[in-house]
Amino acid sequence: HPDVEFCGYCITHPSESKINFRIQTRGALPAVEPFRKGLNDLMSVCQHVLNTFERSMKEYRAQRDEEMQ
Repeated sequence: HPDVEFCGYCITHPSESKINFRIQTRGALPAVEPFRKGLNDLMSVCQHVLNTFERSMKEYRAQRDEEMQ
């Protein structure tokens, strides 16, 4: 995002389920906006990976079933 000057995270402790994010923006843009956009983009990428994997598994199983007949 062009208005994000800095973005980082740290995990407080390996045994805790907490992540601290720091987002520094330029100007008056609230940090929550690029954070939400980043999460939405991440969900889209994950969905694409899942769809690609499932499609490949379906093709593999169909090919395997044809070879076994």
